Amino acid sequence: MVDQAEVTSADGRTELPPRAVARGSAEFLHDFTTLAELQGKLFLLDLSEGLSRLRTAAVALVLGVVIVLGCIPVALMTLALVLNATTSLNEATCFGIALATGLVLALLLLIPAYFGLRNWTSFLDRSYAEWRRNLQWFKDTLKRFGSHPQSPPPTHRWN
Repeated sequence: MVDQAEVTSADGRTELPPRAVARGSAEFLHDFTTLAELQGKLFLLDLSEGLSRLRTAAVALVLGVVIVLGCIPVALMTLALVLNATTSLNEATCFGIALATGLVLALLLLIPAYFGLRNWTSFLDRSYAEWRRNLQWFKDTLKRFGSHPQSPPPTHRWN
């Protein structure tokens, strides 16, 4: 009996309910797979861009630390010795001034690196937003499939 029921599609074709359900399910699964594929590509793109930005900030941070640890101490000791030779300040005060100068220089390098690294977690924002839209579409589609009335009652043909 059910196999005798016919469903007329929007373009006027007539097909049996199992075939209509299979066609609708296949279209839904095709759309779902396409969205999953696009979501994956967007994630990889966001990951690549984010790591690129992270790499730049990390390189700046490492270079700043290397400079502070390598060249600055020699320059600061030179500054302290010059201050001691040209002023009437004692050695401890001259080295304290050199230390303060070194800390200011280090902060000038480390603060921009900190702000560059602080926002690195936002590099997946596009993927997350698209994921939420796709998930909502998936839920809405499942709800819409579930809320459609059952297929019309079968029409009997008396041949």
